[in-house]
Amino acid sequence: MASLKDLKKSYRLYLHFGLFYFFLSGVFLIPLISYMINRLFLSVDGGVLLNLDVFKIVLTRRGILYVGIFLVVFIINVFVLFGTYLILSHKKIFREEVTITEAVLTAMKALPRLLSFELLYLVVFLVLLLPLVEIQLSPFLRRYVEVPPTLLSNLQEVRMGQGLYTSALALLGYFILRWVFSFHEVFLRHTSMRKSFQHSAALTQGKKISILVQFLLMNTLLFGGFLSILYGLGQIPGLLEIPVRRDFREYFVTLAGLSVFLYSQVILPVNIFFLTKLYYSRKRRLGFPLIKELPTVKWQWLMEKEGMLRRKHPKRRSYLILFFATAFLWNFFISAQINEGFLYTGRRIHIAAHRGDAVNAPENTLSAVESALNHGATIVEMDVQMTKDGVLVLHHDVSLLRMAGVPEPVSHYTYEELLALEVGSSFAEAFQGEPIPTLEEALLLLKGRGEALLDVKVEFGRELVAEKILTLLEKLEMKEYAYIQSFDYDFLRVIRRKDQEVKLGQIMYAALGRLETLDVDFYTVRMNMLTPNLIKRAHEAGRGVFVWVIETEEELKTVLQYDIDGVIVKDVAMVAAVLRVEEPLEEEQEERPLGVFDLQ
Repeated sequence: MASLKDLKKSYRLYLHFGLFYFFLSGVFLIPLISYMINRLFLSVDGGVLLNLDVFKIVLTRRGILYVGIFLVVFIINVFVLFGTYLILSHKKIFREEVTITEAVLTAMKALPRLLSFELLYLVVFLVLLLPLVEIQLSPFLRRYVEVPPTLLSNLQEVRMGQGLYTSALALLGYFILRWVFSFHEVFLRHTSMRKSFQHSAALTQGKKISILVQFLLMNTLLFGGFLSILYGLGQIPGLLEIPVRRDFREYFVTLAGLSVFLYSQVILPVNIFFLTKLYYSRKRRLGFPLIKELPTVKWQWLMEKEGMLRRKHPKRRSYLILFFATAFLWNFFISAQINEGFLYTGRRIHIAAHRGDAVNAPENTLSAVESALNHGATIVEMDVQMTKDGVLVLHHDVSLLRMAGVPEPVSHYTYEELLALEVGSSFAEAFQGEPIPTLEEALLLLKGRGEALLDVKVEFGRELVAEKILTLLEKLEMKEYAYIQSFDYDFLRVIRRKDQEVKLGQIMYAALGRLETLDVDFYTVRMNMLTPNLIKRAHEAGRGVFVWVIETEEELKTVLQYDIDGVIVKDVAMVAAVLRVEEPLEEEQEERPLGVFDLQ
């Protein structure tokens, strides 16, 4: 906690730089990056690139150019940010005066030393370090860049896949600890990249675990104390037995969100200041020479302007307090109005239970379908695959390893052979013996009680799978209450060729181009794809928009800020409680047929 006490003495300097950085980011950096990404997307000549095909764009000359510019801008921004905080920390530790102008210019001057082959290692290091320091640009980047979920989820389908993934993370963590002082060497000692890695390795030798424990302990205390305060405030009404209305709880959630944002403004300089003190502590213990003098780059005119802005005024503190209080209250009430306006205005938001109710029952089983309906789902999403002998069954994964303990896929078994397996005990002993159901069994359970959203996984035989699904829907008279979606657009085209009326949906976690050219009725998209423009274009083209998969209340409130048509959720009961949809949905079912979208 000594770092916090030392930092308190010079918090104004860090605060001023933080405001300066966010101003520049909001006015220049983020619009520039957004412009480059949009120009890259517009370079697609007609058609649509979906999911993994999106990455084909970087193979074009224009794509390589824009990606290169984006990386350069991003890396320079991050290096200058880290370098500035390091220089400010160095000066404050040795009690030397410094201006923000000097720190920024000195950090920029050090950039050429980063231009070496070793920069690639440092870029990897930066990417791994960003989540630890909560760099504020990362939410913006996550809007555009997200690891395709299938790449990670399929690891559990490979024997020892999760173990290999964990080992890789542990190895990366080792190198993070080994290079943790590399920035200090580059910006404070003016060493090359290669030497900075060597010096950092020497400083951390035999102390990596100790450094990790100290770092985690400080952040745990800092963040734990912050969460304790929020939790304590939230418990006051319950302890005093004061009835709390739902809207009051929403205001508290908004207040908590703003508080987390303010907290994020503190965590980055605190961590860098802490690491800088630890850096010099290690150098003293190992007998390395300490170079206190750090020449800075000066620009007198800009330094004078900075001095004018920071010069003390009799009422300066009062003005600052008034400014921040006004800004905080403004953001609070605006955020609260936005949340209330978007969340609770009687919108038709349909709930689709992801793989049934996978929270309370084994996924893609009859128990999961029944539980989802009992908890208020209007639609049950099910994963459909075909067995070796042509029977449609419910199963999600590429193999049966996670659910049934055997590594082969569904397509390697006949239906009779699948009956020898069970998928319940992997969830809970109470479900031991639960079989893999057929699609027909699931639809019969669902008929008259809700709708089916069929997520079709096609490993072979597109024509046969399409024919069997359509025949079954006709037989059960459920075509009006069923929706078919898939990652495989070629399969959806087969369905459309055979039947013009059934509702089709394209699943996407990334896309480029004119989505309206897809012959589908709705899009099922990841959260990272949601933009007002996407929703507007979809609705203008007569398409609905579903978002998958929502796991937390925070994610739900985020996606409901958009005019979406429905959500595919993991926890049906949580979403039903938040949206208060139980009674409205019953009334709606009496008035008109069940439906995900109003697509006429």
